[in-house]
Amino acid sequence: MKQLAFVLHFATRLSWLLRNRSLFGDRSARAKPRLLVDVSAIVRHDAQTGVQRVVRAVWTELQRGDGDGYQLVPVYATNKHGYSYAPPDFLDHRSVLTKPRPVTVSAGDKFLGLDLSAHFLPKYRSQVQAWRANGASIHLVVYDLLPILRPDWFNKATVSHFRKWFAVLANDADQAICISKQVSSDLRSHLRSLKRTTKLRIANMTLGGDISASRPSSGVSPDVQLLIDRLKSRAAILMVGTIEPRKGYDAAIAAFEHLWQSIGGEAPDFVIVGKAGWKTRALQSRIRNHPEHNHRLHWLEGVSDEGLCMLYDSCIGLCMASRGEGFGLPLVEAVSHRLHVLARDLPVFREQALPNVLYFEDDDPVKLGGRLMELAALGAKGRPPTPNLPSWSASVDALLHELGIVRADGAPATSSLRRAV
Repeated sequence: MKQLAFVLHFATRLSWLLRNRSLFGDRSARAKPRLLVDVSAIVRHDAQTGVQRVVRAVWTELQRGDGDGYQLVPVYATNKHGYSYAPPDFLDHRSVLTKPRPVTVSAGDKFLGLDLSAHFLPKYRSQVQAWRANGASIHLVVYDLLPILRPDWFNKATVSHFRKWFAVLANDADQAICISKQVSSDLRSHLRSLKRTTKLRIANMTLGGDISASRPSSGVSPDVQLLIDRLKSRAAILMVGTIEPRKGYDAAIAAFEHLWQSIGGEAPDFVIVGKAGWKTRALQSRIRNHPEHNHRLHWLEGVSDEGLCMLYDSCIGLCMASRGEGFGLPLVEAVSHRLHVLARDLPVFREQALPNVLYFEDDDPVKLGGRLMELAALGAKGRPPTPNLPSWSASVDALLHELGIVRADGAPATSSLRRAV
């Protein structure tokens, strides 16, 4: 059945491309360049992960500047058709998708690969190439290179899609916009390892951490409210992220088990906010069947942004045990909520230079448990002062500058982007 579905989707895509290839370019001039923003994943479903919060935040800020040097246009692709125009209000009416109308570009238009759509973009590579031939430029946001660098952390299909997406990035894109210095360094290193000659320009982009500026999802489920009520009288440490191999939940759970056994009621609760992911079936079963599940070990899968903010405010600290990240959005989100953080000592976390962050290196349950108690002790003393963090507004201003978009008054957008080195 899967093979038949693949053949049918391939035939449908090929038919769509052949029917519409003459429409991909438009030689007519426009008063302002269009910024074609890829929203292929979120237009159908908001998974409420970190990438979706980034997409919503950047899109919202881009909307505020629409008309000032550029015309903002959302676009999307599916397994059945290539890049077509999405409804401008797609965040409000995600299920209302009109009959696909192929995107036509003119010289000066810019395609921004904002959404995480590695499984779509390579399928319509010929459309992207036609855009470039008609004078448009291609700019892809790079969230990380982990499926290439650590394929053991991901499903085979994810790795395959990502490698095809990387081929588009290396051969057909004009610019890679990396979300951290670590990602840009990984990208340069990988290109060198392939001995690939490319004219790809590489820049870094600073992300914001203010959830309230990201068109947050609302609503608090009874399970979340029940836990928040419990945390009024119980100290708890939070972890945020999908249950997947690289996130380090195995190490954190072992450390909390050590604390619960060795010091009993003095140890904090452990709160997990994240969807069930891949290659972690045994770990998920371990959590669900744990003797402390729903007592001192809490796992919430479907939490809105509103609920997540309430949990940031209800816990005494955040643990970031991830073994690999392109940025680590919960880190800056927690700091913005005036939480102390214990993070694995990764360069990508260090480069953010955030206040109120402790680091650990050893997964040994006793040593990590000791660091968690240091975090709990800091949290018990109260919240640290409100930090000065990058805003989403500044982030998007810098993004526009890097895209070469000029404001109506002739001045480029303000830049706070750091050039990749």
